[in-house]
Amino acid sequence: MHTCEVDAPLHRVRCDDDDVSVPGGLAAHLRNLTAPEWQRALSHPLLEQVASGTVPMEVFEQFVLINTHFLRTYRRFMMVMGTIAPDVRSSKLMFANFQSVDHEIADGEEFAERHGLGRPLPSARAMDYTSFVMACSGQGWVRGLIVTYAVESLFYECWATVSADAPAASELLEFVDTWSGSYQADNVKALRALVDPLPLTSDIERTYRSVLRSEIAGWDEAFAATGRMS
Repeated sequence: MHTCEVDAPLHRVRCDDDDVSVPGGLAAHLRNLTAPEWQRALSHPLLEQVASGTVPMEVFEQFVLINTHFLRTYRRFMMVMGTIAPDVRSSKLMFANFQSVDHEIADGEEFAERHGLGRPLPSARAMDYTSFVMACSGQGWVRGLIVTYAVESLFYECWATVSADAPAASELLEFVDTWSGSYQADNVKALRALVDPLPLTSDIERTYRSVLRSEIAGWDEAFAATGRMS
């Protein structure tokens, strides 16, 4: 029988059938495991060009459309997560994310209207990703939590690197501030506190990596949709 226990002070996870140990907590293990994905994200041309003020507006427009499509599904995902959360604290955190996503959708739709973008059909890649995310919420709290932590931590850390350098007069700064602000920092910290004590499984590793790769693929798509190379 597979059993795991958590050494709470150190957040070490030990499983009796394979002697898995995760010093520093599960979140740090996942980050180290996916170092290539994180490096790709942190050095992505979308971030670099927004920071330098050189990103073509049509690329950022495509990114907002892609992200807003994802958020419409992510909003439903958060409703499910708030309902299946194992305790009141976790439930409140998920519903707080639900409210935050509502505001972000509104910002994206306002931006799209201002730029005359309409509401184009999502790509097959985007639909596959949103289907995967919703399926994860139906497969239980732990898998859904890993999805949430991957999405929120990636956005926060990546856009926090942009925040200090983005031109102050940039129209894009409102988005950068949302993705990298103190609220998001606190949100990621709270999510990490829920992730760290979880027992390590290969499914958790696969889910976390899949989310990172899908997010980065969306950033690539923003360039490809405009005929530009990322």
